[in-house]
Amino acid sequence: MTPVDRHPALRLLLPAAHDPAQGADGPAGARPLDARLVPAAAVAWAWAAVALVLPVGVLAAVALAAVAAAAGCAVRRRAGGAALAAVLVAGVAVSVGAGQVERSSGLLQPLAAQQATAAVDGVATSDAVRVRADPVRSWASASPRWVVRLDARSVSGRGSTSAAHAEVLVVGGAGWDAVRRGDRVHAVGRLQPTDRADPAAAVLLAVRAPLARPATGLLAAAGQRLRAGLVDVCAPLPADARGLLPGLVVGDTTAVPEDLSAAMRSTGLTHLTSVSGGNTALVAGGALVLLTAVGVRRRVRFVLAGLALLAYAALAGGEPSVLRAAAMGLVVLLGSLLARGGGGLPALCLAVVVLVVADPWLARQAGFALSVLATGALLLLAPAWAAALARPLLRGRVPGRRPAPVRDALVTATAATVAVPLAAQVVCAPVVLLLAPGVPLLAVPANALAGPAVAPATLLGLLAALLEPLGPVGSAVAELAARGGGLAAQWVAQVARAGAASPVAVLAWPQGPGPAAALAVVSAAVLTAVEQLARAAVRARGRAGGTSARRRA
Repeated sequence: MTPVDRHPALRLLLPAAHDPAQGADGPAGARPLDARLVPAAAVAWAWAAVALVLPVGVLAAVALAAVAAAAGCAVRRRAGGAALAAVLVAGVAVSVGAGQVERSSGLLQPLAAQQATAAVDGVATSDAVRVRADPVRSWASASPRWVVRLDARSVSGRGSTSAAHAEVLVVGGAGWDAVRRGDRVHAVGRLQPTDRADPAAAVLLAVRAPLARPATGLLAAAGQRLRAGLVDVCAPLPADARGLLPGLVVGDTTAVPEDLSAAMRSTGLTHLTSVSGGNTALVAGGALVLLTAVGVRRRVRFVLAGLALLAYAALAGGEPSVLRAAAMGLVVLLGSLLARGGGGLPALCLAVVVLVVADPWLARQAGFALSVLATGALLLLAPAWAAALARPLLRGRVPGRRPAPVRDALVTATAATVAVPLAAQVVCAPVVLLLAPGVPLLAVPANALAGPAVAPATLLGLLAALLEPLGPVGSAVAELAARGGGLAAQWVAQVARAGAASPVAVLAWPQGPGPAAALAVVSAAVLTAVEQLARAAVRARGRAGGTSARRRA
């Protein structure tokens, strides 16, 4: 068992416990890869993506058939993979059917079908985000407009009013840029219908500025206060750091300069401002380390780390990457608490299963797919690739050479720094191509350079957000923490700008399913060729070493 395996905090921080010095397959006696939940996660995800477009009657019939199949397996005492798949199919069908019934209740969807003018009251579930060109959305525009996701509570139109229980995507102009997550919003505009697979039950094209009031609930108000405090304490920082630090900490990108956003897209760094597994791992791992240092009992510190993870997820918002990361982190913590280990792949699969059953509309969201694919790449590909990169340079493992632990540690860390973004880029690039044309050629070196600054920026920024409301002393310390986090954020911005200025930053590549599939094939072919060359080189060195040994003998 490696030191990473022994310490649960480090196991949270590093997605897979693997020592590159032991080779691609890890040390002898290492735990085998537990892939038993992979089929269940794949079935739940694929079925959810299909079920979203089916009518309620079909979903009810499928749910009944799946329940009967699961009962049959139980009677025959074959509660294995088939029974689990049947249960998941039934669960997803029920969840989708219930969601469709809830979305269609009231006046919201009938008014949207008529493209009627209506007033919608609800709670903002996202900050206002500037609209960019989007060929899929008919409402995309070059004029300054903002998008806000609204949890609709009531809708009025055509002389009638009813309750609403669905998400509405509001697109508005002047005044909408000030809306923040948690605000209670009154919006007036023309409703537009959406299809069944869209997480929003309708789109509202606002015709006037919103009437917005700050959050009134205790938790919502506290989260809003912390996010606003972080923005305030970052105000004295340079423009790039002032906008980027809140994005790195809580995903608030409202103040990120447009040219910096473009530079981060060109260099594959946009994911850093989408709160994900790295952020939640830092929070949970940091909490565990701190609680362990002060002597908190094992069970208590795992419970407190779980509460810290939930609080941070609530602070950062309900984006797909946040939900996936929080669910996976809780599974890992629970597994460690029950002394059953915190295997990364089972935790990821269980998180996928829980989330697509609870919210099937995640199954077709690109953010969710990118989050799961990137995490899977870090778990399955990055450790072996880091081992392959580090093995030729490790001196301390070569017989007859003097050990060099410091150098070996630097080599191992550098190999991991390169392997992690390389694995994520290879796996996610085809999906990213569906969202934007071009392939960022400098994504791997940009992420390798920017990566070391993310942890200090996140932790110092979070510390600043927590301390800012605590009076003059807390505010003073928060300013110092924000300055330190701002320096790290400024480094990320400099890496993005320098990379985007390169003439080879982006490889022109057409957009669409076909080009995305072609990119996946090309990437697989290149990786296979590199692997074969590396194996040939290893065999050649082995033969040369054997020949030298026979000559010396």
